[in-house]
Amino acid sequence: MDQPPSPRFDALSAVAAAVQQGQDGAADDLVRLAGPAVLRVVRQILGTHHPDVPDVAQDALLSVLDALPRFRFGCSVSHFIWRVAALTAMNARRRLMLRERLTQSGVETDALPAQRSSPYDQVAHARHRQAFLRMLDELPQAQSEVLLLHVVLGYTVAEIAEAMQIPLNTVRSRLLSAKAVLRQYWQEHPELVELAEGAS
Repeated sequence: MDQPPSPRFDALSAVAAAVQQGQDGAADDLVRLAGPAVLRVVRQILGTHHPDVPDVAQDALLSVLDALPRFRFGCSVSHFIWRVAALTAMNARRRLMLRERLTQSGVETDALPAQRSSPYDQVAHARHRQAFLRMLDELPQAQSEVLLLHVVLGYTVAEIAEAMQIPLNTVRSRLLSAKAVLRQYWQEHPELVELAEGAS
């Protein structure tokens, strides 16, 4: 019989436990402490200057508070928050796709860590990243989630397994399946191969 995961603790654990216990002011403390990290995740997925970043970040924090009563500390609270924020932002991005298609050329996006020496490089990288995110929308959710966490947010395979509470081999399998499905797309956009492989 599988054993329950051992508790994982970090700096937010005490505050998260206080929220679960219904202590006065604990939810406000968690929102204040987690807010900057949630905002960074949402910006990475939607783009720094996307007009819906504040609203989606707020929705993500509300989703964290809504999901927290069911959280059992199988991973660190930080990983739990990042995962909820990433899924909330990805779902919002899917809902906004029609609008983004109309305004895409004017939306700046955060890039994966890279050196950019000219405005041309910044525009090119933004387009590559938008193409990669569109590509994620075409995958099954389980595959797109691990690819998002791995490539866009920079999680290692071990960190994804911890955050999602799934075996390492499951993460690897989903990553391999996602890359296999997208191989044709990558042949058309070779720069995306570099993004995916560079995060491995």
